[in-house]
Amino acid sequence: MIEDTSTFPTMETPAVEPAGQDAQSKGEASPQQTSAQSQQDEHPPQGASDHQPTTEDKNCGKRVSSGKKGSKMGTRSKSGIQAMKQKGREAVKRSGNEDDLAAQIAGMTISDTPKAFPQGTGLVYDERLTQHACPFNSRHFQSENGERILQCHKRLQHYNLLDRCTRVPVRLASDEEVLTKHSSEYLESVKSTQTMSDNELKDWANQVSDIFVNNHSYECAALAVGGMLDLTEKVVKGELRNGFAIVRPPGHHATRSKADGYSLFNTVAITAQTAKHQWNCERVLIVDWDVHHGQGVQYHFEDDPSVLYFSIHRYEHQEFWPCLKDSDCDAVGKGKGVGFNINVPWNEIGLGDSEYLAAFQQILLPVAYEFNPHLVLVCCGFDAAIGDPKGEMQVTPAGFAHLTHALMGLADGKVVLALEGGYNLKVIGECAAMCTQTLLGDPCPVLPKTTEPSKSAVESILNVIKNIRPYWSSLKYQVDPECLQSKVVSSSSLNEPLLRDDQSPESKTTTGPEPEEIDKLIDKLIAEIDLTVPKNRTCLVYDEEMMRHKTAFQHPERPDRIARIFSKHKELGLVQRCLRVESRRATKNELHQCHSAKHIERLEAMQSNTPRELNKMQDDFKSIYLHQSSFDCARLAAGSTLNVVDTVLSGQARNGVAIVRPPGHHAESHTAMGFCFFNTVAIAARYAQQKHGLKRVLILDWDVHHGNGTQHMFENDPSVLYVSLHRYENGLFFPSSPDAGPDMAGEGAGEGFNVNIGWNVEVMGDAEYLAAFMQVVMPIAYEFCPDLVLVSAGFDAAYGDPLGGYKVTPEGYAHMTHMLCNLAKGKVIVVLEGGYNLNSISQSMAMCTRILLGDPCPAIDPGLPSHNAVKSILETLHVHRKYWKSLKYQVNLPSLPPCEPVEVTSTKSETKCLPSSNLSEDVGGGDSEVSTTTSRMSPSDAIPMQSSTEESPVTDPSPVSTVGGPVTGSDESQNLETLGAAASGAEAGAMAAGGKPATIVELFGPEAQLHAVVPLTWCPHLDSHVLPNPPSMPISSSDPCLECQDTSENWVCLHCYKVLCGRYVNEHMLFHSIDTSHLMVLSYADLSVWCYGCDSYVHNEIVFPAKRAAHISKFGCDVPGM
Repeated sequence: MIEDTSTFPTMETPAVEPAGQDAQSKGEASPQQTSAQSQQDEHPPQGASDHQPTTEDKNCGKRVSSGKKGSKMGTRSKSGIQAMKQKGREAVKRSGNEDDLAAQIAGMTISDTPKAFPQGTGLVYDERLTQHACPFNSRHFQSENGERILQCHKRLQHYNLLDRCTRVPVRLASDEEVLTKHSSEYLESVKSTQTMSDNELKDWANQVSDIFVNNHSYECAALAVGGMLDLTEKVVKGELRNGFAIVRPPGHHATRSKADGYSLFNTVAITAQTAKHQWNCERVLIVDWDVHHGQGVQYHFEDDPSVLYFSIHRYEHQEFWPCLKDSDCDAVGKGKGVGFNINVPWNEIGLGDSEYLAAFQQILLPVAYEFNPHLVLVCCGFDAAIGDPKGEMQVTPAGFAHLTHALMGLADGKVVLALEGGYNLKVIGECAAMCTQTLLGDPCPVLPKTTEPSKSAVESILNVIKNIRPYWSSLKYQVDPECLQSKVVSSSSLNEPLLRDDQSPESKTTTGPEPEEIDKLIDKLIAEIDLTVPKNRTCLVYDEEMMRHKTAFQHPERPDRIARIFSKHKELGLVQRCLRVESRRATKNELHQCHSAKHIERLEAMQSNTPRELNKMQDDFKSIYLHQSSFDCARLAAGSTLNVVDTVLSGQARNGVAIVRPPGHHAESHTAMGFCFFNTVAIAARYAQQKHGLKRVLILDWDVHHGNGTQHMFENDPSVLYVSLHRYENGLFFPSSPDAGPDMAGEGAGEGFNVNIGWNVEVMGDAEYLAAFMQVVMPIAYEFCPDLVLVSAGFDAAYGDPLGGYKVTPEGYAHMTHMLCNLAKGKVIVVLEGGYNLNSISQSMAMCTRILLGDPCPAIDPGLPSHNAVKSILETLHVHRKYWKSLKYQVNLPSLPPCEPVEVTSTKSETKCLPSSNLSEDVGGGDSEVSTTTSRMSPSDAIPMQSSTEESPVTDPSPVSTVGGPVTGSDESQNLETLGAAASGAEAGAMAAGGKPATIVELFGPEAQLHAVVPLTWCPHLDSHVLPNPPSMPISSSDPCLECQDTSENWVCLHCYKVLCGRYVNEHMLFHSIDTSHLMVLSYADLSVWCYGCDSYVHNEIVFPAKRAAHISKFGCDVPGM
């Protein structure tokens, strides 16, 4: 049986911890440590979590006394220690193996057998649809004519895309289907055009605006609807993955009883209504990027909360067709549908990829993930494309491909496009081809660097957020830097304009390029289009030789990590789908690209050392164990990754996976640390630049620990963008350095190219990581425009990890991978770093590989990011907005007038709270109205960014609290001190799903204590066993153990204030407690408090004075937030 990671005796240090180890090594948790495994596996002086010895332990893993003064490893150790540890061993026995753990960890949904995913992209096209034409002289027919779809078909054929699609024939929609969104009178009127004369047809068309019909118009419109319905049904039912209906006439302007804007039947609206009522799609997202507002779709669903309509369109302050006030951003829906209509009105021409991507990143994607649709329908007009005579915008064909790819992360990939407008025949075909190729799973074409968004576009986006933020809690990032630390946003700021005077749209006069220039630019764009893709999609490297790096004792970074990951890949059939890459060892010259000769030589020399010598040499490193094979395995990990880089950059595969160890991102140029010897990903980045001539490389590091080594290697280099999402805890979490802070943006020429998103206080998961991607990672990455994306893929932020304590699911990693695949024409290489729960890492990395292989993104309901996560994201945004032009949206928004409270029942029979006059502070800063959204929000969800220093945590008389509802502005958990194990106790853990109430048992199953330790907010020993610190014995974190003089891992007794060592040194604090019955002790390593009597961590205001004194002694400052 493979031992569960929760039984490891340390976090990230060897079982035999070297004397003199830095107290803040990677093996020691921060004061905010909240995960069960982290608390149990670390270094409490008790023995409750001791693991059962393996055969290897019995032979060579016996504890060896340090030989220092006062060692008492005798009879008392065998009796007292074993008695106290028996409980832990019994818990391990009850836990079963890691397969049982997998069933208990929420969110782990990967099956052990390969899942059959929907395959194929459906295509609806029929030349009969060209028969809809204008029988009388009209300017409109010069634009909306049959040549539009013929050109689309021609370009798909040119790029060999037609044969790769599954054809779905058109059919006439039935009257019942059309009547779902149109009146019977209107239907009969359209039918009557089949027998009209030309003059009658002209009279019929003149009754409405911008319409022409002939005797074939009804048939073409009904065929378009029928084809779209059949295509969407196949997608919803899993017969196809996605689809594109290249049909005409358009439909999104048609209302219930009126044709308008070339539109007869509202194809997308009928499809959405049918999906809801016949195919059990509870929530449908409609995205309309046609340059004209789809007022017909809006009117059909403006009171329906089950359909979210999002439109990006040219508005020109109501001067552009359809010239309706309802097209503005303050038209947010009516009745039950208020908040579910989102209009992004552009007020100038010439807007392009940068502005459209910004609207997606700032508005659509956050709201869409919160809405969590079951189906995505796209009103796919291409009249915002560059060169279109009507739209006068500048979205490139590649830009539309990127928008399509972004939507494919939603609704299990169930995305169906329906052609609407688009009137430049040269461009419309290219746009259709780019979108089709993306639906087929090919990488998106390279998009040029995004530029600074138009000031008018920024104004429009901010106005949209201002109007819809009362209904969507995911829109929290409009805060000026000076407001971030304030509890209450200044009321004076609410009346300020969104932009300064010099930023107002009126200050900029936009003139479009000349037609000749547009034609040249279009020809250039078409000539540069390269839709060729490598024959192999994903390459993979793995070599069991890397398992030779090991220690005789149980350790989180164990050989089984890569074996289990590879085994899971085989079980799921992923290995067979990948191109296997041979492993190799990195040469010394390749290592020299990032490491000093002295460092390489020192590690190489260790191959000839004895195990005893290696054990002593461990003292020279931080969180490292050594083996005679360590050097060779580290070379093998680096060299094998370089082979993957060669395979991808030579065009043999689109992307790659490296299942390698030991990890690398902590390794500095001159030393090993944090389980890492050579910085594999850093070496790969330099190798790609030097051998393959890449200009820009993005390194995305989602390991729960900050990649200090990678940061330091590139902090002066603008050619490598390093972005890290990590647990920071204000510098207390490993590697316990201020270098991991958000203000560390790089140095010299590299300033701005180091981006740290450091999490503090709370347990983070999918909601927080996806929010960081949408708000920070992707905008900066698009502006950087990398040639290659390297992922330092540590999975220790995953559910159940013993070191990270976070809760990112395999689905969360899948969505992050999907977003990254938008970049660098899909050249993404995922390289294993950390991750120490074998089930978590194997399932999470397998999910990433599935995405690279082209499987659809799994469904995800991430919930909402925590307030502390929002604060962390804002801190990073405020640091980097001076470096990146895409970060223009952190300004205070004016408040909206309060409205009466309305209660709405959604399709999920949950309550939606709307704005009321009961004002509350909002984390977004600027709005004073109540922050409200769908069922995943609370009316009082908005709270101050920082608690008042006068507020004290409210203690709970019960050991473990069960949270029964969403966090509110007055919730005690938000005011808890920011130090100590699991800073917010049960409350923080219970809010694990972005505001969803849950108990530990609900999250982790009946064996909750094996997987999650919740510090008690009260215990019966607090009053009698915690005494005031006497002035004669001030707390000093540097004090040595009174018995053995060791300084590596000490605890202070909160009754007598003696300082003694922990169980991984000589266990003197344990013996002290047995001898004196003093039960409460505080760790100088992470400032957590342990109660021997309760056998648990404790977090209560009674111990805060001691914690504060220890923090001041250790760090020279008071506890942040106190």
